[in-house]
Amino acid sequence: NNEEVNPIFIIGLPRSGSTLIESILTSSEENIISFGECNVFNISILEQIGSKIYFEKFDKKKFEFIINNESFNKSILEKYSQYSETKNLKFIDKSLENFFNIELIRNIYPKAKFIHTYRNPLDSIISIYQSMLPELSWTHNIEDILSYMDTYYKVLKYFKSKYPEIILDIKLEEFTEKSELITKKLFNFCELSWSKNILNFYKRKDLYSKTLSFNQIRSKVLKYDNKKYQSYFHMLNKFKNKYNWIDIK
Repeated sequence: NNEEVNPIFIIGLPRSGSTLIESILTSSEENIISFGECNVFNISILEQIGSKIYFEKFDKKKFEFIINNESFNKSILEKYSQYSETKNLKFIDKSLENFFNIELIRNIYPKAKFIHTYRNPLDSIISIYQSMLPELSWTHNIEDILSYMDTYYKVLKYFKSKYPEIILDIKLEEFTEKSELITKKLFNFCELSWSKNILNFYKRKDLYSKTLSFNQIRSKVLKYDNKKYQSYFHMLNKFKNKYNWIDIK
């Protein structure tokens, strides 16, 4: 019964503290399982629309985005079941691009909650660009990054206005300053048991991540470095008039 399941979806941009939050949540007394960046929803969507969009004469003006709910629901449940032999009433999916799929996720999991991790937009741009993330084609060019981020801000603004009670914002800069206060807020939102030992997550021997954040989660929460990327901000000057969220002082 999907209505009894309470999944947690970590959403946002890469390099925003999502792996840190995932590590903290999986350190709870409830021993929540994380399926990482499993892309279950995107893969299930592509199963239905792939044959319509992956051909040479595809015309996006004539394309109708139609999903068969019964087939979609079956695909989602089958894919999640591959990650765990037990039926988990609470699990984590850290596929960051799921901010696009909030409506679809709610249709299947009415009790789903979303943790949105983010940081200063300028730091995000440079950090993503420097990371050269091989699996994300939009991260290899500044203009592509800006275009993706602009869409991300618009989509998230829409869903936050529609479902404000199910999306929790966690800003990386604030988290490093007030980690105890914000972890309490986070655990309360996710209906998990908090203890001071949560902040010792980095001492776990089973802590592992395939992302570039592996070294970060192997140490205690460090204070955010506000000046780390400032010397690169000049690269963004020519885009200030195009995107109102680019604020270079």
